[in-house]
Amino acid sequence: MASEISKYESVAAVLEGIIPLLAAGPRIEMVPSRESYGRIAAEDLVSTADVPSMDSSHMDGFAIASRDAEEASASNPVVLAVAGETVLGRKPRGRLLRGQAYRVPTGSFLPTGADAVVPIEDTSLVGKRITLSSPVRRGQFVYRAGGDIRGGQVVIEAGKAIRAQDVGLAVALGIGSIGVFRRPRVALLATGSELTDSLSEAEGVRSSHASVFKRLVEESGCVAIDLGIAPDVRKEILSGIESGLKEADMVFTTGGTSVGRMDLLDGVVRSLKPRAMFHGIRMDRGRVSGVAVVEGKPIVMMPGPSQGAMNAFVLFGLPIIRRMTGRGDGGIVVRAKLKKRWEARRRFPDFTKVVYVKLTRGSNGMIAEPLAAETESMTILTKSNAYVVLPERRTFLGVGSYVDAHLLPGFSFA
Repeated sequence: MASEISKYESVAAVLEGIIPLLAAGPRIEMVPSRESYGRIAAEDLVSTADVPSMDSSHMDGFAIASRDAEEASASNPVVLAVAGETVLGRKPRGRLLRGQAYRVPTGSFLPTGADAVVPIEDTSLVGKRITLSSPVRRGQFVYRAGGDIRGGQVVIEAGKAIRAQDVGLAVALGIGSIGVFRRPRVALLATGSELTDSLSEAEGVRSSHASVFKRLVEESGCVAIDLGIAPDVRKEILSGIESGLKEADMVFTTGGTSVGRMDLLDGVVRSLKPRAMFHGIRMDRGRVSGVAVVEGKPIVMMPGPSQGAMNAFVLFGLPIIRRMTGRGDGGIVVRAKLKKRWEARRRFPDFTKVVYVKLTRGSNGMIAEPLAAETESMTILTKSNAYVVLPERRTFLGVGSYVDAHLLPGFSFA
């Protein structure tokens, strides 16, 4: 039987109660640098060498010793002997002697003794000799050793997502593997005898939540495990949750969290003897959500209605995921100006609110249009591309006020 909710805990109190009990903090694994895209760096990645490793040429031309051409002019040209040519990616052999020049392509290392480069168009080449008719200064068109990266320099900071260009940098530095946070495994279980995976109208209520949260979980850096649908039968729900606890680091459920006769989730989770259990949270919408910790693994119990389920995901699922993936930030937040006024529902004015907004770009920055709909509405989510979290007792937002709009990968694409 379902349990009555006698007390609603604050969002902050729930998070403070469960986070210390989680066993699965960020775990580190080594992955090949070429396959590290999108992962979260677990430690600072430090260059072991200067880049470039030697002085190199900015231009196609000739490497020379600047002292040989300090006084060059049209009336006093300097003639240098071309003693050799460098090859891209290879350290030049030999040493540049007085009165000599080396032909160099862009990006090639300078021979020892050279400290300047003269572009080919600024020379007159005849046979194996070049003539310079203007002075050359030290360091001209030279890319100094370590000009891009110094040995010992941090090139990727711990806690940052590894981007495409970061992968290229790691490969360029010869780094074979990178320590990253392991992707947590999230098991998703939908509950409800009315649910079906069939797209036929006659089969029942289509199970759409799995498609939503599977993608959001994956976009948040986790591996999603779809446990399918459990009917409103105690042993079926228990079996599904136990399977999720065995296969994954956390379990997210949808449906069955209210206090009706067929809302069995509270009793099922309590039978697992959780170290902490919260059912009934001061959040609007989704107050019948719940969170528990069983054997160090969180169970986030999201209600069936779309808006309530999404609220539970952003207020509880995301903070837990960010902890387990090593993401220290709160995600991407943009400052936006409110397009129209917004008021909280009178029924729960002192609850934490999640306001879904449609962000657009205005002439002076981002504009946020607050949206409102019933808890069951899916279109409030499809029309929005960001959300605003308002604390308890905040019940009103005026036209022209500024809000912090959260962007969520997979939800925003903004």
